[in-house]
Amino acid sequence: MYTEYWKLKELPFENTPDPRFFFSSERHHEALSRLQYIVRERKACGVLSGVYGCGKTLVLHALRKSTEPEGCRYAVLSNPRLDDLGILRMILRSLVGQDVPSNKADVLMALQDHIEGVAHDGKHTVIAVDEAHAIISNDVFEELRLLLNFQTETRFLVTLLLVGQPELRPKIEANKQLNQRVNLHFHLDAFSAEDTARYVRHRLSTAGDGAGEVFTAEAVELLHRHSGGIPRWLNHFCHMSLLAGYTKGLRSITPDIVEEAVQSVKGSV
Repeated sequence: MYTEYWKLKELPFENTPDPRFFFSSERHHEALSRLQYIVRERKACGVLSGVYGCGKTLVLHALRKSTEPEGCRYAVLSNPRLDDLGILRMILRSLVGQDVPSNKADVLMALQDHIEGVAHDGKHTVIAVDEAHAIISNDVFEELRLLLNFQTETRFLVTLLLVGQPELRPKIEANKQLNQRVNLHFHLDAFSAEDTARYVRHRLSTAGDGAGEVFTAEAVELLHRHSGGIPRWLNHFCHMSLLAGYTKGLRSITPDIVEEAVQSVKGSV
């Protein structure tokens, strides 16, 4: 598409959770650091919340990339709209990578065997539930809490990470026993104007930017204003801006091109 024109090796503003594109704003860096602490110290539970599109999933993938080489074994669920048995089966499937039992007792025994085996090997099991605000039943939260009972006298054998939109937190607080197990609540905010500018440069650089400052300072200011500092919207607007600049044969992205891109995106959602 426009990659060669802008001297890029790949598309820089894809909305995929590629850890290579993780941008360490102050808040994103703090979120990642705190979750790393929870996992490395083998704490029971961490909660990461934030508005739609603010980069929670990318933080989770960056966490996995940084801690898997240290011996963490992950089960990551991205669609938790299941009943209690369904979510247990999905966790087991994610951990063992094969067909799993349909009987709840058998699933729980298989989970215990696997988790204890991981611990025996000196490793640690992490169960991460993305989009956890979409959990539809308190029974699911209760099953997740009960997984934290896999422990020895000295440590938890499982760390549970719950990631979702702001409405996740009151759902957790409604389950008092689960809430008591939470070691960390962290809310991820949108980018500041300065972070937005650094984010755009970071994405272009990671994608192989050989053209210097593609977006003018005024264009970046407009990007921030229209996106509210939300990375997902920034990606949409930057992608369409680069496409528009390419089709018009421009050498930089100016505010009028950003405005055109924003209207293009808003007209398609």
